[in-house]
Amino acid sequence: MAITLPAAKRAKEEARRKAGNYATTPKNSPNQDNQYYRWRHPTEHEPADPPNADHESRRQTRLAPDDYEGLTKPFYECGCGECSDAVDPLANESEVFRDVVTAADACPDPRPVTVEKAREIYLAYQYASWQSPERTSELERTQNRTGRMLGAERHILSEMDAPTLLFLSLRLSPIEENDGRRRWIPPATLADRLGDAWQNVRSVLDYQLREYDSEYATITAMTTTAATPHRHAAIYVDDPDDEIGIGVAASAVESHVNNCKGAYPEDHPVHLGERDAGEVFHDIPKAEKVSDDTLIDVFHARGTQPFTLPSVPLYYMANQQPHWALKNVYDGASDVHSDSIEVEGAAIAWALPWRQYSSSKNFVDRAIQE
Repeated sequence: MAITLPAAKRAKEEARRKAGNYATTPKNSPNQDNQYYRWRHPTEHEPADPPNADHESRRQTRLAPDDYEGLTKPFYECGCGECSDAVDPLANESEVFRDVVTAADACPDPRPVTVEKAREIYLAYQYASWQSPERTSELERTQNRTGRMLGAERHILSEMDAPTLLFLSLRLSPIEENDGRRRWIPPATLADRLGDAWQNVRSVLDYQLREYDSEYATITAMTTTAATPHRHAAIYVDDPDDEIGIGVAASAVESHVNNCKGAYPEDHPVHLGERDAGEVFHDIPKAEKVSDDTLIDVFHARGTQPFTLPSVPLYYMANQQPHWALKNVYDGASDVHSDSIEVEGAAIAWALPWRQYSSSKNFVDRAIQE
């Protein structure tokens, strides 16, 4: 059943009325109020990204090492110098989904494209998907996923008697020294490092939370200062006695720093007011300022199910999904344009084989019938 915007707004206002002034009322969690405003007004510089970055050099960095085989096919080009122009992914932008052989299939020595070219490929292919009734663009998938994420949180919180929420932000530097020179690391290498380290973080969390019921959701986002992959995780724990403390978050962050090359302690503080990498909320803050667009995404995914205000951390994660950049590009009033860093981050996200969103088995929206 379709739902109108006025009806959706009424449901949102009812949820806000029931929640009261939950987002701004002082709580027991010592860093909650400070972090609510930090999420709404993030600092201009990402902790692990280099200041005064050389973006021209970054954009000429290839998505992956030359022998990397896992990229989405359009993100390879001829590397032998002998192939015809027809194998170039941008040979004919009006036929971006044409049934022809690509460089990934035809070239004896295909190579990943640069970040700059990846941005052009991404925009061409995604615009074609957005315009086609037979295809689903990454923006449309993101809109649907957002509704499901918020619906899943609603279900999880309703199932737990006394939920505690842990929020993690796991980062790494996109720069390393090689033969005395600083260079940009291919995004595929960064993503692999981030993914491998997450397996260790999960093991630490599984051990620390072994006596509790818990679920989690993660988003791999891109920084707005250098399009660097980083991971946010929300972990929900049924914790009736408020026993889960900051030590659990600190141990998870420490595992990431110890097991992820390029992750440094100074970029992962677990202290109030320092862009915390690990936080614990016994009273889960609600995101009072939910946009009408997000509201519609929820109702499109969940039908006529009741609306509840999402938590601040999960709402922040949902808005960090890379492909929202497409919506901003298509919106002429946005300051995100076709050559923005946000679009480069979205292109990287689509090119790489890892999953941008992951969750535990039971972090699902029960209201949606598959």
